[in-house]
Amino acid sequence: MQILRTILLIMLFYYGFKFLFKVVAPLLLTRWISKKTQQFQQQNQFSDAEKAKEFAKQKEGEVKIKTTKSTKTETNGIGDYVDYEEVKED
Repeated sequence: MQILRTILLIMLFYYGFKFLFKVVAPLLLTRWISKKTQQFQQQNQFSDAEKAKEFAKQKEGEVKIKTTKSTKTETNGIGDYVDYEEVKED
């Protein structure tokens, strides 16, 4: 009798998890995705508003150039460059 009870419990858990993953998990996933898209849209709206305020602050005819720092490494102390020519042997 104990073995029958164990088999029934295993089947109950198996079909319970199967039901959860087929029905409940997609619902939770779509809810989570919709929340994340709303957060992303709100974040985008704030950045667009900040850009609009910055643009409005500029005076007419004023030119601003934004530059980024270059990440070039200096190669002065690394070695010497040797110029060479290819010589064809006859």
